Amino acid sequence: MTIDDAQLMAYADGELPPSEHADIERAVRESADMTARVAMLRASRLPYAEAFSQQSLPPVPERLAQRVDELIRQHLREADALARMSHDPANDGPSPTPQAAAASAPAPVQQPAADNVHPLPTRPRATPRAALPWLAVAFIAGAFCCGLALHFVPQLTGSPATMMAAANPGVSPWVAAAASYQELYTRDTVAQLQPDLQATAATVDAIHHDDDLALQVPDLRSAGLTFKRIQRLRFHNKPLVQIVYLPAKGGPVALCVLKEAQADAAPAGSQVGGMNVVAWRRGQLGYALIGAPGDVDLAALGKQLFDGQVSATISRSDTGAVGREG
Repeated sequence: MTIDDAQLMAYADGELPPSEHADIERAVRESADMTARVAMLRASRLPYAEAFSQQSLPPVPERLAQRVDELIRQHLREADALARMSHDPANDGPSPTPQAAAASAPAPVQQPAADNVHPLPTRPRATPRAALPWLAVAFIAGAFCCGLALHFVPQLTGSPATMMAAANPGVSPWVAAAASYQELYTRDTVAQLQPDLQATAATVDAIHHDDDLALQVPDLRSAGLTFKRIQRLRFHNKPLVQIVYLPAKGGPVALCVLKEAQADAAPAGSQVGGMNVVAWRRGQLGYALIGAPGDVDLAALGKQLFDGQVSATISRSDTGAVGREG
C-alpha cells in the first residue's frame, strides 16, 4: 500500500483510524526509512503551551503603550480631517471624491436567486477611523510578542531533537532523538527477530572500522535481556549505534552509543517523552539505556555497564557467535 506523510503524521500523533492502524504499523515495522520518518514526526511533538506557561513574561513597556496611543490619536486626526474634506461643499468640483462617486453610482440590478443559493450575511465595512488604529495596535502587539518569544524561548527555533532536549533539561539532543525513536518500538516489533550471526558480526566490524567506534555488544542475559538486533544509525552526520534487547516481559530495551569527546560521567536517569533513560559517558563514548517505565531496572543495569561488570557478546576480536557465554 502507498503511505503518505499525512497518514504517518496521524499514526505518530495517535490519531490514525483503527482500520488503518495495523497496516501502517506493519509497514513502519518493515521499513527502516519509514521508521525513521515516524521517529522524526514523533520528535517534533513538543509541549509548546507548557513551555510558554512556565515563562515569566514582563508587562508591556510603558513607552510602547504610549507609542500605540500616539499612533491611534494620529490616525483619528487624519480620519476626521478626511471626513470634513469629503463633506465640505467648497470641495465640490468636476472630480467627485471616491465616496461621492460611490454614493451616486446606480444601484446594481438584483437578479432573483435560485432556490439553492443563500446570500451570505453582509458585514459592515470598517471605516479608517475604526480600522487603522487597531491595525497599528495589532502590528505592534504582534511584533512585541514575537520578540518576547524569540528572546525567552530561543530553543523553539532549533531542530526537533534540539527542541526535545530543551523540553528535557540535562538531556543531550542525540539522547532525546534516540528515546523518541525507541518510543516507536513495541514488543511485537522485535519479538520475532532472530539475530543473523554473520550479519551481526559484519555490522560490528563496520562499526569498528568505518565508524571508528570501539564498541562491544554487552551480553545482558544475566539481567533477563535477550539480544535481538544491532543497527547503525546517524545523528547530525555522526554514527549512532542502537543495540536492541527484549526482556522476558514488557517492551524492548535499547542501548544507544555515540562518540562524545568529553570527560567520563556517571549514569544519570531522566525521562524523555514516555521513555525512561539512563545516560553516561565513558572512554570518549556516550551511552543511553532506554526503555519503557517499569519493565527493567535501567538504573541498576546502567551502573553495571558503567562499572564494566558485563561481558561482551561480540567484541573487536570476535568473529562469530552471538550469545557466547561470558
